[in-house]
Amino acid sequence: MSDPRGHAAPGRRRDALRWLGPGTTATVTVVVAAAVAVRWLDTSAARIPVLQSAFPLVGAAAVGWALVALVLHRRRLVRALPALIVAVVPLTLAASSVRADTVQPSDDDEVVAASNLQFGRAGPSAVVERLRAVGADTLVLTEVTPDAAAALDEAGLGRLLPQQVGAAQPGADGTVILSRHPLTEVSTEHVPGLFDQPVATVHAPSGDYVLRAMHPYPPTSRLVRAWHRQLGEAATWVAAQPDTTPVVLAGDFNASHGHPAYRRLADGLVDAHRAAGSGWVRTWPHGDRVPPFVQLDHVLVRDGQVVEAGAAEVAGTDHALVWARLQLG
Repeated sequence: MSDPRGHAAPGRRRDALRWLGPGTTATVTVVVAAAVAVRWLDTSAARIPVLQSAFPLVGAAAVGWALVALVLHRRRLVRALPALIVAVVPLTLAASSVRADTVQPSDDDEVVAASNLQFGRAGPSAVVERLRAVGADTLVLTEVTPDAAAALDEAGLGRLLPQQVGAAQPGADGTVILSRHPLTEVSTEHVPGLFDQPVATVHAPSGDYVLRAMHPYPPTSRLVRAWHRQLGEAATWVAAQPDTTPVVLAGDFNASHGHPAYRRLADGLVDAHRAAGSGWVRTWPHGDRVPPFVQLDHVLVRDGQVVEAGAAEVAGTDHALVWARLQLG
């Protein structure tokens, strides 16, 4: 029953407040707090990495619940205080992602891009068009099949970026580094069933830098332990690189800032999209019934600064193409 002005009857309001009283509020707040805290749980067990990848949604839920608690307990705000404290965590993290730390463009800027072709299904003309639009100098392509490589070459990618390290492979294994600059192969080992992650020295006009193509396993139940190990191996590799040469990692990391293993890898490096103040970047999954909600594709740099960075949807693949304009050295 409602009163003539359309408001809920006092009895129903009391019933709602009783149902969402202090005990229920506390229980929901504890559940939300636990979901937020999972972000700092460094494990490869119990599908935790999958939940961690959804941290932006968990953070939004924490803020939404804080607002609900604030309305429910507006006459006794102390009851809403724990929910508000929990909400401060994702709000603080979100604030850090929109604070730009960039430099002005120069003639020596290097544009590094990365795109996952999703088993070679990405539209070749769409990929080349995006690369031309951002002025890509060097590119990491993952999940490059032989057919996709041929189609991309026909669409003009070979003329745009003629130098190559790595090779196309069936399925999701193939990863290549392409550039308009000369490349020196550092590592291109291909192990069947293992995603290729070649390394090359890029001889750019502004100076050499080492580029590692990233494509560790996804954190599915069968592969999650290997995923965790591969991110750790990448962090060890970065630490072993000489300080005299800039280092760039680009590609599909199959990991986000919600994963401790990714944050450990990115520690001491500049995340291009974070430095650009890009906020909530969502590179996956595109073209699905589920809207994109997580950034799995990144450009990380050591001994370099960011001018700008962005992401662009490409027809035929569930990953956005990412790019960063960098000043290296």
